[in-house]
Amino acid sequence: MSSLLESGSVVHAQQRGSFHIDLLTVTILDHLDEQSVISLDTLMSLMPQYTWNQVFHCVDQLTRCKKIVLRRHRFEYMLFSPHFVA
Repeated sequence: MSSLLESGSVVHAQQRGSFHIDLLTVTILDHLDEQSVISLDTLMSLMPQYTWNQVFHCVDQLTRCKKIVLRRHRFEYMLFSPHFVA
C-alpha cells in the first residue's frame, strides 16, 4: 500500500462505489509514489479501467486533503507527490 496513504486520514468517497474509489485512491498514490511527478493524461493512460470523471474526482479529493499537489503547466495538469522537491 502507498506510503502517502499511511500518513494521515484516508480519503473515502461518500457514494455507493466507495471500495472502487478507495482502490482508485491507492492506485493513484502508488503511481505518484513510484514517479513523484506525473501528468493527468499519463495517469489516465495507465488506468484505462477508470473514467476520466472517476480519476479527476479522486485527484480533486486528494488535492483538497493535501495528499497530492495539482498544478497546471501550459496545457497539461501535473500531479506531484507532496514530498517532491523542485
